[in-house]
Amino acid sequence: MRRDGGDRRLHCASPGRAGGVLILACALLLGGCQSSAVRTLNHADDTRQLSEYESRRWYAAEELDRHWRNKGLIYSDGALGDYLQGIAVALYPEFGGTLKLRVLDSPDLNAFALPNGSVYLNLGLIARMENEAQLATIVAHEVSHFKFQHSLKQRHATEGAVVAGWAVTLLTGIPLSGQLLALGAMSGYSQDAEREADREGFARMVAHGYDPGSAAAVFDIMRAEAEALDSDEPWLYASHPKLTERMQTMQSLAVQQPSAGGRRESARFLRETGDLRSVLLDRYLIGQKYKQLIHVLENAEIRPRYPGHADFYLGEAYRQRAEEGDGARALAAYHKAVGLAPDFAPSYRALALIRMQNDERPEARRLFKRYLELAPEAIDRKYIEMYLQRIEGES
Repeated sequence: MRRDGGDRRLHCASPGRAGGVLILACALLLGGCQSSAVRTLNHADDTRQLSEYESRRWYAAEELDRHWRNKGLIYSDGALGDYLQGIAVALYPEFGGTLKLRVLDSPDLNAFALPNGSVYLNLGLIARMENEAQLATIVAHEVSHFKFQHSLKQRHATEGAVVAGWAVTLLTGIPLSGQLLALGAMSGYSQDAEREADREGFARMVAHGYDPGSAAAVFDIMRAEAEALDSDEPWLYASHPKLTERMQTMQSLAVQQPSAGGRRESARFLRETGDLRSVLLDRYLIGQKYKQLIHVLENAEIRPRYPGHADFYLGEAYRQRAEEGDGARALAAYHKAVGLAPDFAPSYRALALIRMQNDERPEARRLFKRYLELAPEAIDRKYIEMYLQRIEGES
């Protein structure tokens, strides 16, 4: 395509309130007209001489990076970012100056790579992993998509939907799940592209000394959650070769390794990811993702990786879901939270409200006072003091 667009030039709207976004969308569509071949990248130097088509998409990706950062959609934790960056560069040292690992502040199980080397892992996905080997599997897979430039090579009918997704996300500032999949071109990748990234990513993580068996576990976690939630939402890789198939593929690749074993780095993973699991529980609750909370915290194998006060969130999930029997389940969870984390204030507030509703005033008073002792700067302190005055006035 000529730079002036020729007869195929698109007539984009003039800049207005969202003019910059529309211009970017038009630029993406114009880039979609380009027919030149897209290269596989073998070194960071390959990114320094881009074709016109590659440059357009590279520019669009950088605009998205800036927009999400300015909108506060990136989870800010310097130590966590350094940890992820270290894993990526260790796996792909040839792209050390190009890769940029970031954490998107979302509880969904998603990850994606943009064509400029930006790799985004959702907060929820990192927190749901069990060890560094599993995390490395995901990082290696996504960097593989960047290496092969799959998002630029997959030129089919979904291109328009991808562009629309980018524009909608920029206009609203809300990275909806479908748009995120489109941004990473996951919904546009062919099965062959996904399998290519699977094989390349697996080879990288094994070559770096990670446990081969951990790769299959990543897809098992996805599959188990999909079954538990009875949902076909397009989480990570879900619209491509079935999760079960991909888990079996990873198992087959692991069996072919000359020797079993390898690093999992579970202790380091838990240390480096810090309080991420507590943050995830907050995000689940705020997003009213009660099924996810219950799935995670009622699982005897998963629960030990979460802090003692996690049962407060389980109680909240049951209370707000409000199905038959959930009241008793919530009460039991709150009591368990108090037993495991006696200094976690919100559990006492939750129990106090239940006692007050049941007209158990002395116990409600005790629990409210304990809540204020533990959280003297609580934002709802005035409301709690009003409850206490009401209780004492009725005594």
